[in-house]
Amino acid sequence: MGTNSRGAAGRRTRWAAGLPAASIALVAASVLAFQPGGLFRFVWVKLLILLAALVCAALSPGAARLPRGVTLTVGAGAAWIAVTMLLSAAPLASIAGRWPRYEGILTIGVYIALFAAGARLLGGDGAGEAWGRLRLSLAIVAMVLVVISGLEAAGLRPLGGVEDARPGATLGNATEQGLIGLVIAGVISAFPREPGPLQRWIARAGFLAALAVVVLSGSRAALMGAAMVVVVASVLWLKNRPGRARWSLGAATAVAALAAFTGAAVLIPATRTRLFSAETVDGRWMLWERTWALVQERLWFGAGPSGFVDVLPGYLDRLWSERTGDGFPTDSPHNLPLQLLAAGGVPLLLIAAVFACLFFKSALAKIRDCHEVPQRRQLIVALAAVTAYALAVLTHFTSPGTTALVAFICGGLVGVELQRRAQSGVPPVAWAARRRAAALVLAVAALAVVVPAAAAEWPMANGARAARLGDIAGAEASFQTALRLRPWDSDVSLLAAQAFAGPATGGNTEAALAAVKWGDQALEATPHSLEAGIAAAIGCIYSGSLSEAKTRLDGLAKLAPFSAGVYVHRGVANFGLGNAGEGIADLHVAASLEPSSDTPWLLLAGIYERLGDGENSRQALLRARELAAG
Repeated sequence: MGTNSRGAAGRRTRWAAGLPAASIALVAASVLAFQPGGLFRFVWVKLLILLAALVCAALSPGAARLPRGVTLTVGAGAAWIAVTMLLSAAPLASIAGRWPRYEGILTIGVYIALFAAGARLLGGDGAGEAWGRLRLSLAIVAMVLVVISGLEAAGLRPLGGVEDARPGATLGNATEQGLIGLVIAGVISAFPREPGPLQRWIARAGFLAALAVVVLSGSRAALMGAAMVVVVASVLWLKNRPGRARWSLGAATAVAALAAFTGAAVLIPATRTRLFSAETVDGRWMLWERTWALVQERLWFGAGPSGFVDVLPGYLDRLWSERTGDGFPTDSPHNLPLQLLAAGGVPLLLIAAVFACLFFKSALAKIRDCHEVPQRRQLIVALAAVTAYALAVLTHFTSPGTTALVAFICGGLVGVELQRRAQSGVPPVAWAARRRAAALVLAVAALAVVVPAAAAEWPMANGARAARLGDIAGAEASFQTALRLRPWDSDVSLLAAQAFAGPATGGNTEAALAAVKWGDQALEATPHSLEAGIAAAIGCIYSGSLSEAKTRLDGLAKLAPFSAGVYVHRGVANFGLGNAGEGIADLHVAASLEPSSDTPWLLLAGIYERLGDGENSRQALLRARELAAG
């Protein structure tokens, strides 16, 4: 009996001991996760794996926690985000999150939970082994990621996707790919003495692979962040070298490393083009100026989380339309302080500033108190990596692909042993039981959302494909299936409406009616959505409800006065109603707002031809062909 009890206890101990390793491996593996065949393949499957990692972390033994001040600040930020969600123009959509990043209450909650899990697993005094597992896991991830990135840089698409867009490997975005590369390189670059030669070689190969991922991404922000990581790692390496000449030798080594890194970036054509192109920089400045105009009118509460995409069109101007157009609506300011202001106003930015101060204070104190040289080096390079990431998101945005891993690492940088905090009087065993129970309840609730949400990506993709092929009944059935799986997601209706709007413009009346139905359904949840409004208006035009279409488009012109798409479709509606002069005027406005588009000129050519004005029709068609050619 005693022997059996000891055996069972031993098995439970081994099982519990494996949970931290499983959690760390799952957090790292989330970087590689993608959903083949899904419409957007890079969010829900990552969240699914991250939730599994959180369950393992909650059930793991450990005594490390976040510092009390940091915990209170995070709680205040979460509470304020909840308030701004409820006060936004579309509270339910803000709570759920919007396509494609879905940074609503669930995703933000995952970020916070990973921050706490990182403190628990990586934050203890004896966490050197856990950091070693993280280095090994990330090194393996980097070696897989560089293969995919290399194939994509060569023009191949091993994961699918359109050929003329910048790929992003398993992150779905090239800058995200670069950012994850610099974070991985930073964590690995501590280079403590690994337990065996195989692990050492894996770490070195992973470090080089991570830097290669950064270079192949072509992201300037990621390249600068990686250069910062290389410098910090070089300085730390120098401090541990013997001899007086170490600094001169080390300086030469660091310069050579940076030169090699820069040279590799310049030698790759796509990366070189990005490095010396000012187009993206100019676009960022315009976006930041327009966002600041938005923020100034919403200083206290912002537009609410995920509300930016619907509010921004009202603040865009002619210059934005001429240079950028409205073909790809912007859902983020691409700047973290502005993202915070747009989501939660000045209070959220102030809370974030307090958090940043407390975080760096706690991290630096932990580094100062660490007496183990390898672990101290690990903490320093990890702090450098997350700092480089923070600087990089001054021109980018947060997402589950990158922010989740960074949150986990940040938790490890500030986690402290439980005895350093004041005890509440509740026995540790009781606290552990309560924590496990709460974690399991929350995990089950989250999984009940995430699993069907991930599954919905397949019928969403099927619906979009069927709509393109003209199978309207099949598309309708697929989108209905997706909606049953994600009834809380207003963007299922939005994406369905846009999918049906395409064949509707080709004269498919069934598709036009479907575009109106799904567009109106999206507008019920997000009444200020320009995308949903345009899709529904297109449906009205091509189903014969021209007066209704014009009324809708008149309203959209007030909501987004510099949207070329609004004027294009209103021009078609006006001509159909017999208002040829107004239709021609609208199309000329659209042509001036988006001078690189041939669509207004093609429509003008058709209108002039039907009016019997052959010369103007010929000139408009010639202009359309010139724009289409280049």
